[in-house]
Amino acid sequence: MKKEIDIENKMSFLRKQESIFICVIIIIFIFFNIGKSFSQQNSTFYLMHDVPQSNLLNPAVQIKCKWYVAIPLLGSTHLNYSNSTFSFNELFSTNSGSASLNMESFYESVRKTNLIGTDLHLDLISIGYRRNEYYFSFNIAEKINMALTYPGSLVEFAWKGNTQFLGETEEFNNLRTHSVHYREYSLGVSKVWDAYNILGLRAKLLFGKANIYSGKSEISLYTDPNTFNLQVEGDISENISFPMTITLDSEGRINGSTINDIDIVSYLMNSKNKGFALDLGWIHKYSDKTTLSASLLDLGFIKWKSDVNNVQISGSFDYAGISAGSNFTNTDLTALSDSIIDAFDQTVTQDSYYSWLPTQIYLGGMYQYRPKLGIGVVNRNVIYRNKLHSSLTLSANTTLWSKLSASLSWSYLNNTYKNVGLGIAWHSRGLQFHMVSDNVLGIIKPLDTRNLNLRFGFGVLFGCPKNKKEEREMSNEYNSTLKGNCYWAKSMDKNYKKARKKKEKRKI
Repeated sequence: MKKEIDIENKMSFLRKQESIFICVIIIIFIFFNIGKSFSQQNSTFYLMHDVPQSNLLNPAVQIKCKWYVAIPLLGSTHLNYSNSTFSFNELFSTNSGSASLNMESFYESVRKTNLIGTDLHLDLISIGYRRNEYYFSFNIAEKINMALTYPGSLVEFAWKGNTQFLGETEEFNNLRTHSVHYREYSLGVSKVWDAYNILGLRAKLLFGKANIYSGKSEISLYTDPNTFNLQVEGDISENISFPMTITLDSEGRINGSTINDIDIVSYLMNSKNKGFALDLGWIHKYSDKTTLSASLLDLGFIKWKSDVNNVQISGSFDYAGISAGSNFTNTDLTALSDSIIDAFDQTVTQDSYYSWLPTQIYLGGMYQYRPKLGIGVVNRNVIYRNKLHSSLTLSANTTLWSKLSASLSWSYLNNTYKNVGLGIAWHSRGLQFHMVSDNVLGIIKPLDTRNLNLRFGFGVLFGCPKNKKEEREMSNEYNSTLKGNCYWAKSMDKNYKKARKKKEKRKI
């Protein structure tokens, strides 16, 4: 009896080893040499309308000064890391200075769809110009976004094995990546439309440099309830635009890839991969103390033509497992991996393709609680690969001195409440500076955070109010800090008061 139990335990352990190994082989096979990791966070910065660069998040925003010119390469730099499922210390247990994988903790925190992302945005040139109720902006930026989504069912399979799926077909869909490097040329305009509304529009011309974009991603696993045999089916496609060569063997199967020699100048000046996107913005004066705002960003695409490889992998694989009393050796693992690879049809072509930018939707509101204190709320949504990822931010916005404003925020993002943000901005005639983060705790303890970001930049302002008297003359109730920093706010407030008087006369 004891011997039978030992054999059963051994078989269970070996099947779990097989499940994990098959899982790893599939992932490596599908995403060979593919970079991972996306999801920008700018919620604290969204309501800091005194900062010229906040126009990047809402093209309706205008500033008080006539001219804004960013210091080249330092106008606004944005760094971001985002993980919707775990932090480093949640994934690894540290003991006596060494870290070990805490798979159980990882399994408990995993969700149906999980996202890991990184971003780097660098403004090369940025200019703003105000003329009466119009505000024009021009910007050139270098952007790198990398993201990976993976299904929670894949983690469940790797951790608990296939016995939990007896007689069932389990799906592991949406194992996808979208990694992109492109240059963005944008031209925006906003206008004080009437007494209550400001509208903004920005058009973007995009030039792609490198890209990895997943197409179809469908994987399924069936486990026979009697024999425990596995049947794996997959249909995966990857599109790649990068100076690389995928090598094939005599039977037309993929056997490796090499990165070609890259001419940096040719790479950076590549203009073959063109794209287009739009940003829309809206600011609405709901009442004397309440202002609403909304924006739709990155509604667009890039068509990739240069150095393209389209990889299509599809087919099925039947695995009978091992018999009782057998050992699962390294030779067996090698044979298994070769069998999985050989079982799938592999096709490589060089056709152009489209990739869509992750669209962002911001919804915000500001209530002027005190003369120098505004209470704000921002809901940010990102549509990434047909999945919605949302966050919520509450903030207190104030002016500490005449030219120094600050924002303190709390956010629920990446499925955690541990996000305290801080933003400071110096805005005066001459030098302008800002530094903002949605999670300063992450900067202090990066291994304990799921979200880590920082935005900072420098610029120069011209045509600003020359003295306090001129600043008071521009003061109005619309500005979130009541410091009168926006020409358009003055115009809007004036029109708003006229419209309100007309309404009162009609009532009489």
